[in-house]
Amino acid sequence: MSQNPEGYRPPNPPEGYSPPPGPGQYQNPPSPGYLPAPAQHGYQVPQPQPPQFPSHSPQKSFLTTWILSLLVGVFGVDRFYLGKVGTGIAKLLTFGGLGVWALVDLILVLSNKQTDKYRRPLEGYDKHKVVALIVTAAFIVVSIAFNATRAGSTAPAAAPIPASPSSAKAEPTAQSSAASSAVPKPSSTPSAAKTTQPPAPAAPKVATQTFSGVGDDVVAASLSGAPAIVTFTCDPCSSNTVLKTNGRDSLLVNTIGSYVGTHIVDTSTGSTTSEFTINAQGTWSLTVADITTIPTTNGAVTGHGDQVVYLGGKSTKAAITYVGERNFVVKGYGGGRSELAVNTIGSYTGTVKLTGPGFVQVTSSGDWTITPG
Repeated sequence: MSQNPEGYRPPNPPEGYSPPPGPGQYQNPPSPGYLPAPAQHGYQVPQPQPPQFPSHSPQKSFLTTWILSLLVGVFGVDRFYLGKVGTGIAKLLTFGGLGVWALVDLILVLSNKQTDKYRRPLEGYDKHKVVALIVTAAFIVVSIAFNATRAGSTAPAAAPIPASPSSAKAEPTAQSSAASSAVPKPSSTPSAAKTTQPPAPAAPKVATQTFSGVGDDVVAASLSGAPAIVTFTCDPCSSNTVLKTNGRDSLLVNTIGSYVGTHIVDTSTGSTTSEFTINAQGTWSLTVADITTIPTTNGAVTGHGDQVVYLGGKSTKAAITYVGERNFVVKGYGGGRSELAVNTIGSYTGTVKLTGPGFVQVTSSGDWTITPG
């Protein structure tokens, strides 16, 4: 049967009828009055907001923070200024973390990494950063140079020490020059025709002074700033035995039990001893005398414990032996400066630099031998 017979006409559609939409023409409009779910309830999607800071707190200054960190950072003043009170107290109590914390904070400020307690950046960094970097570098260089100069200028030098007599019966010799630290004893044989005669003997600069007592005490002595020999004896002492001075030599004796020994004091320029402090559990005696009371020793010398000797011959080194278990120290005063020849614990054997003629301070608790060479 033909689909469209000849003469066929489709009936007219009813009034108001519209044909269905063709492919691709379908729509799905939202229902009347439809809104997205948040809008239906008056809700608005939050937008990112900049951080809010208290309006009453002004932004901290980079320039002020940098100056405080550079000059008084070890006391935590820069952190107190930024409002970080807790870390400021910790920094103060640790002296800036022994300097490390203070240095780290200074670097944070100079690199614009430091903030206040509200984590706000510091104001004025771009304006002052170049000046801050230059001044900080100059400050560090000047501080290093100043400390190096100060350390060199304050290094104690050996004071001039007059020569000791060559024997107990000989008259003491005088200093040949104020710049010389020690002068050898002139020979007893006649001098050559072209040799100048030695100066006349000089009187001792330090008068002999003797003190005695029982137990702890403080005694005053007159040394006039000149080198002197201190002899301390406490045979019946028990417990701690201590002898201190108010000069640069400070602690002379620090042992347990009985003690007998001698020490040389005020060898450094500017050192003036005027007081001795004794801590002893027993009867003690203290004698202060001029260095000319030490006899001259030619050749090898042996001893026990703390002792001062005068090596009369010319030498640049010495062979030293020691038998003991405690500290052993040998310090010479024959050159322009003091020479710490030996500083060890326990027995020792060796050859060291030791200039003669000059005085030698031995600190030990055993037997020792010094042979100049």
